[in-house]
Amino acid sequence: MTNFLTKKLKKAYHHLFEYNTDKLCIYSQFNCIILARLSYAILHKNYILITFQDGSYEIGQIPKRISIGRFVLRDIDRKILRIVDIDDIFRVDL
Repeated sequence: MTNFLTKKLKKAYHHLFEYNTDKLCIYSQFNCIILARLSYAILHKNYILITFQDGSYEIGQIPKRISIGRFVLRDIDRKILRIVDIDDIFRVDL
């Protein structure tokens, strides 16, 4: 009986809390959604995860907007500033 319960609990735990790399999102976002999320991150000073077209990613804050399609990205350790073009972004997650 306890073996049955432990199997069920392990299965439920893995279903809820395990990070499954096979289910990662492979869909890009439209530019309007990217702009909306970047604007939200500027307004609320949230940290964001930006995935670029080449597959690399970066976590940071957006302190300001330079132009319509360009933003300044401050790295998570607040040491590196980077100019990010909206055409280079694959997706943005808050």
